[in-house]
Amino acid sequence: MKSIIPSLIIAILFFSCNQKVENKVVVKEQLQIQEINIAKENTLKTFTYEEIAKYTMASIMGQSPKIIKVIKNGNLYYVSYTRKSDNKKFDYKIKFTGNKIIWANIDGRWRDSEYDEKISFRENNQILYIIQSFEDGSEDIEEYKKGQ
Repeated sequence: MKSIIPSLIIAILFFSCNQKVENKVVVKEQLQIQEINIAKENTLKTFTYEEIAKYTMASIMGQSPKIIKVIKNGNLYYVSYTRKSDNKKFDYKIKFTGNKIIWANIDGRWRDSEYDEKISFRENNQILYIIQSFEDGSEDIEEYKKGQ
């Protein structure tokens, strides 16, 4: 009986480790499928990511999109504007994950903690909606028309 117990323990450990590996593979495959579906759903129809980055910072900072400039570098969008009231320059960076938008000051942290507002976008015909969702459940939705 004593010789069977170690073999049984080894078999149980092997089986449970193998199950974990199989579960991780299944979860990874499911995540990849979700990412593909999100990419298909979020194919831009009217607006470019540069425009969405511009309108996002206009919405967050309460500035006119006309003064905002955007440069793409890799997967990041660098957004800048000079505030007319005091001629002060502001620089930010933005990245996209599907229709989710994450931003940061150029030399600051990404606003992606659980306490930061969640920002997303939605297109409907010639209108872009920038949606800021806050921890208390409230939302701020700004609308921008193509070419605004």
